[in-house]
Amino acid sequence: MFVRCWVIYLLFLHLIDKVSLEVSGFVGDSVLLPCLYQERELKPEEINVFWRYNDSKNVYDIIKGNPSTDKQDAVFKGRIKNFLSKKGDFSIVLSNLMVTDAGQFSCDIPSVEKDSKLTLHVKAHPTMSTTASNPNSTSDTRSCSMKSQPEGIATFLTVVLEFFLLHFICVLY
Repeated sequence: MFVRCWVIYLLFLHLIDKVSLEVSGFVGDSVLLPCLYQERELKPEEINVFWRYNDSKNVYDIIKGNPSTDKQDAVFKGRIKNFLSKKGDFSIVLSNLMVTDAGQFSCDIPSVEKDSKLTLHVKAHPTMSTTASNPNSTSDTRSCSMKSQPEGIATFLTVVLEFFLLHFICVLY
């Protein structure tokens, strides 16, 4: 019975690893690509973080706690801002979004075996007919570059619910 519960937990942990984050942005705007590790404070020599695009292009590296753009792909040069001043926050902001930025980004922290992936969707700004027909209009056509993803939230909540159900089943048996 105890072994069965552990097997269920291990399966659940495997499922959680498959939940991916989705981020949306608009062409020309900036978007936050999150990457956090807050289980414990990392020593400077442990802070090696590797951001990649579609598992190949070098987006941004942090080597022993210091930003490194030596091997950064040219398409990302001058477009990345980091949050290294905050402990455990290895998120980056990608600015001046282009349609070609859409794809999968990964943040790998090998010293703690953390590899998180997210999918970036880039859309054209919606056009508003009122501002197009009236150039003197003062309405603001800007929009938020990061939107919540109901599908991603629903998937996450489903996984959390499954965890509690599995825990309850294990407790009963």
